[in-house]
Amino acid sequence: MRPRRLGNCQSRKFPRPATHEIMTGRMLLYLTAGCLLTCLAHGTQPAIKVILSEKGLQYVKEMGAEWLLQNLGSASPPDVHGKLSLSLGTVYYSIMGMAVTYCEFAEPSVEFYEDVTGFKAVISGLYIQVKGAWSASYGIFEDGGAFELVIRDLEVDLLLGLGMDADGQPSFRCAACGASVGSAGLNLIDASWIIEQFIDEELIRSTIEEKICPMITERLDELEYRLAALGATFQVNHLLAVDLPLTSYPVVNSSCLSLSLKGMFHRPDSPVDPPFEPQPFSLDGQPGYMLSLGLSEYTTNSASHAYFVSGSLQLLITDSMIPPSSPLHLNTNSFGPFVPKLPKMFPDMEMQLQVFALEAPEFMFRSGVVRMDVHGAIKAFVVRPDGTFIFLFRLNLESTFSGKFRMANEKLTGAIALENLYLTLDSSEVGEVQTDALKIAIKFGIKLSGLPRLNAKLAKGIDLPTMQHAHLTNLVLEVEEGFISVLSDAEIKLREAKVGTPWMV
Repeated sequence: MRPRRLGNCQSRKFPRPATHEIMTGRMLLYLTAGCLLTCLAHGTQPAIKVILSEKGLQYVKEMGAEWLLQNLGSASPPDVHGKLSLSLGTVYYSIMGMAVTYCEFAEPSVEFYEDVTGFKAVISGLYIQVKGAWSASYGIFEDGGAFELVIRDLEVDLLLGLGMDADGQPSFRCAACGASVGSAGLNLIDASWIIEQFIDEELIRSTIEEKICPMITERLDELEYRLAALGATFQVNHLLAVDLPLTSYPVVNSSCLSLSLKGMFHRPDSPVDPPFEPQPFSLDGQPGYMLSLGLSEYTTNSASHAYFVSGSLQLLITDSMIPPSSPLHLNTNSFGPFVPKLPKMFPDMEMQLQVFALEAPEFMFRSGVVRMDVHGAIKAFVVRPDGTFIFLFRLNLESTFSGKFRMANEKLTGAIALENLYLTLDSSEVGEVQTDALKIAIKFGIKLSGLPRLNAKLAKGIDLPTMQHAHLTNLVLEVEEGFISVLSDAEIKLREAKVGTPWMV
């Protein structure tokens, strides 16, 4: 096998700076260090961490090899037009209607590569047969017909480096690329003897070698462009968007790839950071799973804060929403035991309750348990016959809920319980409100109606977000101190390749 050629992965050399340039460089270094420290002081901790294990890498390799084989076998290389300048003149040629008729290769090798913070990939023994049509002219001679091209023992060695740009988008670079072709045979069917004189299989072989690495670099540039076009902000719904840029460069060692993401939710029209910062947490990758995901309290609390500032954390409760079996209904007579003056001032009148958050609910992840603190208020109104409202009283409410959750079959399941509830009177237009007795009634209502309905939905499971051609399997959810870890394998279902698939895309 011939020595592999390095292609299109060049390093730059810079001239030695002058003395004043060195001094200026030091000043810039100090300023840069100060900026970095300022950035760190203002919180660049990731809220989401993702680890791809060796098991995951090898699975991606197998899917990539299958995809490559499918696409090579159904690819349509673009037409080629060119010329060969020779001492006796110029040959103009066109190669058209190319189609891959057969291809095979040994399973490629892919591994994590620390030296370039990326991957090392080797594809060897690639065998390709291509057929198509050709035409050529040399002076007054013109010819054309069909051709067959056979490429044997094509090998590609690639070092792919990972990084990030100024916007936190992933970046890719070809750190090194080598390609060699064992042989390339071209058969021009029914070609004239004059045209056959210009067939140089060594030139064909070397040309293929020279084209491979620039093509790979071009594809990496296209991938970067597409990722940049996607951006790092994704809208979840009309009230919520999430920022997922990288917060630091990818980390690669011999067994895994680790990514750190911002993981902040915000209103789509107002990407403002919440009034708290992410706290550091340590996620250990599990080699028995393809993926490990760490989700910190910051991420869920930023979502809670975004919903709160949007004004969506409020609810109007009417009597029609209360089960008929409930002993307490939204009627002034029903509320008489808790507000003695109410039935006298407004006998047998309909009531409504406005429940709203005073602060964004706070999530806390503790070993095995998710807790949520809620600080809210309840305003009670009488509904007049003409549909207008009269304010009665306002109660401030503090409560804590706890839940245990698990994942299975791409669903989130679990159960939530009420841990405690405190009720205080803020203001009243109807005299005394017996908050202790009302607190018992509210707790009874939550446990009798609200939580059973919610837990029934959780028991059935809430569908997790999925992708069309990829599914998470063997899901394990664990609640740690300050974060949730999710361990998972994956199944990728490749789309069937179609005839006419763009060449090597």
